[in-house]
Amino acid sequence: MKTWQKNKRLILILLSIWFLTTLIVGLAPEFLRFSFFGWNFTYWWGAQGAVLIYLGLTWYYAYKMHQYDKKKKLDQ
Repeated sequence: MKTWQKNKRLILILLSIWFLTTLIVGLAPEFLRFSFFGWNFTYWWGAQGAVLIYLGLTWYYAYKMHQYDKKKKLDQ
């Protein structure tokens, strides 16, 4: 599979995770109302949890693109 096709597939997967992460509190706020380390989980998710997932998604994208670039250089 070409690098651009891999990149598009990776972006689609990561954007889907981002979309679900962003909207999960809005779609199911009653389901997520429980105590989490003394805080309401919906508050914690909005303040901390989503940001950690966004950072993880960014790191993973950079990591995979670095792997793709290394492999492409070796193939040339």
